[in-house]
Amino acid sequence: MIRAVKDYRKIIHWLSIGLFVVAASPAHADDFTLPEGLQTVSDGRQPVQVLYDAYLGLLQRGWLLEIIHRSQPVGLPFALPIIALRSPQPGPAVWILSGIHGEEPAGPNAIAMVIDDIASLGEKRPVVLLPLSNPHGYVRNWRYLNVATWSADVDGHSVGDASHWLPDPDRPEQPRASRPSSPEAAAITAYILRQAATYPPSHSIDLHEDSLISEGYVYSQGTLGSADPLAKLAVRVLQQNGIPLKLAGETRFGEAITDGIIGPVEDSSLDELMSAAVVIENGLQQPGPGTDTVLVFETPAGSLGLQRRISAHADLLRALVHELAGGKPD
Repeated sequence: MIRAVKDYRKIIHWLSIGLFVVAASPAHADDFTLPEGLQTVSDGRQPVQVLYDAYLGLLQRGWLLEIIHRSQPVGLPFALPIIALRSPQPGPAVWILSGIHGEEPAGPNAIAMVIDDIASLGEKRPVVLLPLSNPHGYVRNWRYLNVATWSADVDGHSVGDASHWLPDPDRPEQPRASRPSSPEAAAITAYILRQAATYPPSHSIDLHEDSLISEGYVYSQGTLGSADPLAKLAVRVLQQNGIPLKLAGETRFGEAITDGIIGPVEDSSLDELMSAAVVIENGLQQPGPGTDTVLVFETPAGSLGLQRRISAHADLLRALVHELAGGKPD
């Protein structure tokens, strides 16, 4: 009951303040178009048209489509849609995100493979799906909007940057950044906060990879931290799929790992936004999503073939969907 009251107060708050400037446009399948002759990098990933066809199959089950943003990074001649799909019934929801970094194709492909499982979950509880958050990155294998690869010396514009909403640790009344790093980051973060009014995230799942690691791990950013039973389930499923995991020590960013899991970290990501108890609006602290379970999966992309990684992500999604639908893990 306490959690329900807290969520109710959040909903009233988010609906009452002028927090959301960027809004997704309601859309139908007929509104959805892709440029003629669009080519996806050939490395074993599905063409982007095939992925979108799979995702839009949810419309036949009554899901709602929104175009969050029509992404057109500087220098590119056409826009590609960043989409979200919602199950019809609102309420505390499972959020599934993927494709934030374009050189991490396993997640978007795995979602397409298990779209029927996600649809079945949506029949039992609310679900919000952002399956391909960086479509331009996906089609050309670029990590960011402005640069192809990660570098400690270059400011990569990530569609998953939430710095403009998250409190500065040294000045909690101010956000870490004065403005969004890109129109895409502005649109995606605003969409999350706006939809949190009617689909408050109870669980958030974000599929990632990392070509610079040889062993994977699981981030557990939510209030349950490293004790989250779904994080422990994820470790078991990845191990069963033969994914090498780093069970102790540190990540390449110096974050402590315990039994393959990293607890909450400050990384200015969408995942931190999902877990945030507060966000900053006009110099004031406002309620954030405060999600209990926020899981981010990092599989080693450099040492494993793509099809094996897709299969592991698909099995991971199936296991989590089964558990969230009320079943017991195998």
